[in-house]
Amino acid sequence: MKYMSLFSGIEAATVAWHPLGWEPVAFAEIEPFPCSVLEHHYPAVPNLGSVTGITTEQIAALGRIDVVVGGSPCQDLSLAGKRHGLAGERSGLFHEQIRIFNAARNFCGARWLVWENVPGAFSSNQGRDFAVVVGEMAGCDLDAPEKGWGTEGVALGNNGLVEWCVLDAQWFGVAQRRRR
Repeated sequence: MKYMSLFSGIEAATVAWHPLGWEPVAFAEIEPFPCSVLEHHYPAVPNLGSVTGITTEQIAALGRIDVVVGGSPCQDLSLAGKRHGLAGERSGLFHEQIRIFNAARNFCGARWLVWENVPGAFSSNQGRDFAVVVGEMAGCDLDAPEKGWGTEGVALGNNGLVEWCVLDAQWFGVAQRRRR
């Protein structure tokens, strides 16, 4: 499996997927420290920088991509934040992730998109922001459920099947509660 990682940080996806034989084809990171970590550990993998500057031509040049993975910034979705939602400058970068995935699907055969974020996405903008996320990914129009989003679910649209669930880091041997 070949994947493109967005909002890469120091690259948790690669740490998890490398033992499976999965290969990164590109990263997208702008912060100096994570960029230096990526350059040190993965010098052969290009860092395309800001997701807002990645072009269709750059994506097409990467060749086959099976998965696009990323956790767009959560600050505007988080319960601890100012709750600007997907209209916020940082969390609104989700739309760039969708744009990049669509290009990877059209030019590189990508079949899967993995989006990681905070549970606050379920309630942001009275649940309408998560309806946008699921709708964009599935390719359908959704309304926020009257009783709110569950911590797991599924939606089907013209783009395919979308599944979501909340996992907690403590279930995977990490000594902290971190629900995502």
